[in-house]
Amino acid sequence: MLRLFAECDDWFQAATGHLSGPGDVQSLYYSLPEGADFEQKRLLVAEAQGGMIGFVDLLLHYPDERSAAIGCFLVPRELRRWGIGTEIANQLKKKYPDITRVTASITDDWKPGTEFLKKQGFQLDGKRAVLEIAPRSDGR
Repeated sequence: MLRLFAECDDWFQAATGHLSGPGDVQSLYYSLPEGADFEQKRLLVAEAQGGMIGFVDLLLHYPDERSAAIGCFLVPRELRRWGIGTEIANQLKKKYPDITRVTASITDDWKPGTEFLKKQGFQLDGKRAVLEIAPRSDGR
């Protein structure tokens, strides 16, 4: 996890003004918005060839049953623009078909993230991005 965070230092620098460190890993486990509880939180890792190629901090059913919030969505700098982030997003849609609205915070100084969100269909609204997903009638 520390290695993945170091490979995503551009995001940490833009989001926090600092490089990542061990405290960032620990804080992932405990950071929750008001009104959420730990049973809703998912820390998801994508792996390939024995290494981490992606990470998503996801809060399910927040702020309501049909919504989810993304805390961070990281792909190492050298693996970006290979379709990994898009594949992770597609797998999340399949895994959580009941989610029809996804929100993510926007970091103004991190253009790769903003461009990725736009490409995925998110609408930018100030400091957050919102994606409305049409419900599936077949449950898949």
